[in-house]
Amino acid sequence: MTIIDVSAWQGDDYGNSTVDWDGLITEGIEGVIIKIGEGAKLDEAFIDHANQAVAHGLKIGIYYYGHACTPEEAQQEAQQVEAWVDEYLNGSCPALGIWYDAESQRMLEGDTTAICSTFISYLNGIGYEYVGIYSSWNWLSYEGLHYIHMEELEDYVPYWVAQYGNSSCSLAEENPRQTFASGSIQTTTVMICHMMLAYLLIRRGRHDTGKRDT
Repeated sequence: MTIIDVSAWQGDDYGNSTVDWDGLITEGIEGVIIKIGEGAKLDEAFIDHANQAVAHGLKIGIYYYGHACTPEEAQQEAQQVEAWVDEYLNGSCPALGIWYDAESQRMLEGDTTAICSTFISYLNGIGYEYVGIYSSWNWLSYEGLHYIHMEELEDYVPYWVAQYGNSSCSLAEENPRQTFASGSIQTTTVMICHMMLAYLLIRRGRHDTGKRDT
C-alpha cells in the first residue's frame, strides 16, 4: 500500500493541516503515518492531521521522534507516547502502528540498539503489539554504519527503512521502504513510502485490534 508521512511541516502556524486530503484520495493514497511529537511536545498539527485522515477514511499510524541516549530516557519517551495515545487515540494502537523515529545524533551517545529495544518493549508490555523502528538504511544495515543491530532485537519488530535512491538493498525486500523524501500531490508536499501489506499482516500476526486490556 502507499502511504504518506506528515508532520507540522505540512501544517500552518495555527496547527491546521495544509494537506490536500481530497487530492490524496484521488492519487490512491491509502494511509498516513503522522508525527505525534518529540520530547514532551505534541506535534502542532497532529490533532488536525489525525482528524482529517480519519474523516477521509484513511488508515493511520504515528511516529515519535526520539532523542534518548539511555534506556531510561527511552522509557520516558515511550511513556509520553502512551499518555498521548490514551488522550488522543482512546488508548488504541493505530492500524499502521507506532514507530520510533531513530535518527537523532544524540542517540549515538548511548547504546542505540538498547534504546530502541527499551522503547519498543515498554509499549509492547502495555499491550501495543505493532511497534517498530523508523530509521535510515545506513543506521540499520551491515553495509552501512549499522548503529541499530537488528539481529539483537526480537524478530517480530518491524522496520520502516528510509532508503532514498537505493532499491537494491536486502532490507527493502521485507520492510516498508521510504522511496523518496518528498512528492507533490496538487499543492501538498508530503513524504511518500510504499508499505508491503503482506509484511504488515505477518508482523501483526493474530493481534487484530491493538487495544489494551482495561
